Amino acid sequence: MNSRFVVFTVTACATAAFTLLATQTSVEAASDFPFAQLRVSIHDLFSPPRRARRARAKPAAEATRARAVKVTAPEERSERRGRMSRKQSAKLSGAREQAVPQPPPRPAEAPPRPTQAARIVDDPPAPRPRPPELPPARTAAVPPANKEAPAETEASRESPPPGPPPPSACQLRLTPDLASVHILAPISSGQCTVEDVVRLDAVMGKDGRRVAIAPPATLRCPMAESVIHWIRDEVVPVAADLGGALKAVAVDTSFECRSRNHIAGAKLSEHGHANAIDLRGFTLTNGHTIVLTDTGVARDARERLRKAACARFTTVLGPGSDSYHENHIHLDLAERRNGYRICQWDVRDPTVVASVPLPPERPPSAPARSAKR
Repeated sequence: MNSRFVVFTVTACATAAFTLLATQTSVEAASDFPFAQLRVSIHDLFSPPRRARRARAKPAAEATRARAVKVTAPEERSERRGRMSRKQSAKLSGAREQAVPQPPPRPAEAPPRPTQAARIVDDPPAPRPRPPELPPARTAAVPPANKEAPAETEASRESPPPGPPPPSACQLRLTPDLASVHILAPISSGQCTVEDVVRLDAVMGKDGRRVAIAPPATLRCPMAESVIHWIRDEVVPVAADLGGALKAVAVDTSFECRSRNHIAGAKLSEHGHANAIDLRGFTLTNGHTIVLTDTGVARDARERLRKAACARFTTVLGPGSDSYHENHIHLDLAERRNGYRICQWDVRDPTVVASVPLPPERPPSAPARSAKR
């Protein structure tokens, strides 16, 4: 019982002492008290927990006053800084004026200074001098351009088209007493590429008579040379035996970039190499036309022409070779292995056609044929 009383008495005294300390308003006195931290701890122990308070909206007047205070504070600070900077600048300017000597005052008898406007009108400022031009960068030596020469055009800059090459040995052999030829530029047309090209216009006979090539043939020079000698040595004498002098040779085809027999996908024809010529016949001075495949022409004359052609050209195709050469003679200088030559020109005899058996004539007693519908 005594112990409980003692504890109660001590507790009551401590509570009273701390209550007195809590009533002190001076922060310094509270902080000087040696048991200040103990008082706060006991106060928190016995006092009930506080509820969190919500921030109340300040009245409009109070908020405006707070904003004014916030705005005024920076202005006051900037104004103080401005006053300090003006004082410092004044001190610096005074020190500078004392250090730098000032000019003497202008005497009274000096002439008056001209105004700024009059100075601008009477004495305008001169322009700034032109800076010296830098020397051009050193480049490769180029001859000076001729100012009098006309401007270089696009056409003049283009390289001139290549002309015909110098005459070959074959072309030099075709003298005017043999034939009339014109040297042509090399041919390049698709897969057809030909060099050493000439145009054969006429052949000169041994007697000086001109034999026209109608139309003129475009051939390689070696092929043209062979045709010239065949006409001079073989065709002219045959024409004379047929009753007249040779006047013109009818050409069907010379250079033509195509396949063999115009068949798609076939090998390139010798015509595409300007190495072949197709002849249909020739004309005599008496007006007669000799067709090389005509069975009405003397057989021995056609046989002589065939033998001479097969001896001079590597390919001779005519009637009997295929259906493509029934009405003309094909001549070319195609090169083959081991010098193989083709000579397929049947000199047909008109009696062969008469020997073919014909059906007997229709007897008069036979019934009449029905009319064709």
